[in-house]
Amino acid sequence: MGGFSPLLLLLTIIISFILVIIFTSFGSVKIPFEEIIKIFTDEANPMYKTLILDLRLPRVIGSFLVGSILAISGNILQLIIQNPLADPYIIGISSGASFGAVLYTALSSVFGITLIFGIEFFSFAFAMATTFIVLYISREGKKIPILSLILSGVIISFLFNSLSTLLTVMYWRNLIHVNLWLMGSTGDIGWNDNIILFIVLTVLVSTIFFFSKELNVLSMGDNLAVFSGINPEKIKILLIVISVLAVSAAVAKAGIIGFVGLIIPHIVRMIKGPHSRLSSLYNLFLGGIFLMICDYISRTIFAPSELPIGVITSLAGAPLFIYVMKKSRNKS
Repeated sequence: MGGFSPLLLLLTIIISFILVIIFTSFGSVKIPFEEIIKIFTDEANPMYKTLILDLRLPRVIGSFLVGSILAISGNILQLIIQNPLADPYIIGISSGASFGAVLYTALSSVFGITLIFGIEFFSFAFAMATTFIVLYISREGKKIPILSLILSGVIISFLFNSLSTLLTVMYWRNLIHVNLWLMGSTGDIGWNDNIILFIVLTVLVSTIFFFSKELNVLSMGDNLAVFSGINPEKIKILLIVISVLAVSAAVAKAGIIGFVGLIIPHIVRMIKGPHSRLSSLYNLFLGGIFLMICDYISRTIFAPSELPIGVITSLAGAPLFIYVMKKSRNKS
């Protein structure tokens, strides 16, 4: 476990760029590497140019951005909650987002109600609403005990999952397609979505750099934070809300993708330790790389059909997580 390594960070950046080019090239239709290089010139093949700029490249970049957001948010929550099993969905974000998507589809498809906002807005709004409900329930005076936060998240998750199941069972013919979206897909991500995701990621990284000292102290317990002159409750709420906003934006664009925010922070801590400012950079690139690889597998393994990306992250993440946990135990 080492400190900052410019060489390792540079290597992850280079690998990220190389994988963007490779995954843009390979798919159900293979695009020659030279055509990717030509896309910004007049020599580019019009068909390849359209395929790259309108479909492949925004999807690959979107996968990277979503993976980065989930990994960094997972790392923040693990440090705040002081629980290595915490992930971005621990306080009910996924259940709220699922219910929002199911409710939107039920209102528009089943009842024929014309809605101004789309499925992404409903998913984002209910993910945020769930979080604020959990924070409200778990609050004890001016404090939010970690155990109360986790238990409240579990209870609210069960509630919204039950409501989603109820609607799905009642109107399954109309809602069957929304289940595929809920299992994760980056296929519909476009350039406008990537701009939003990039802004979200920038705010998230900036927040970590600004509060890096507080995060490091919080990860060692509230008592030490108070002794250091930090108000742990205020910082916790602020960082939780920012993390949840970021994850809600990612979920709204790509559905629910598990294991990224759980496994990547573990791997980063094994390699570089828990320092928040440094770990955020490694989480950014490793989270992006992991989800790009999973997205590539999801769209090529049964091409031209696609698997939900959440299936791939779970299949890859579960054994990887078991391995990392066992290795951590052996070290300790």
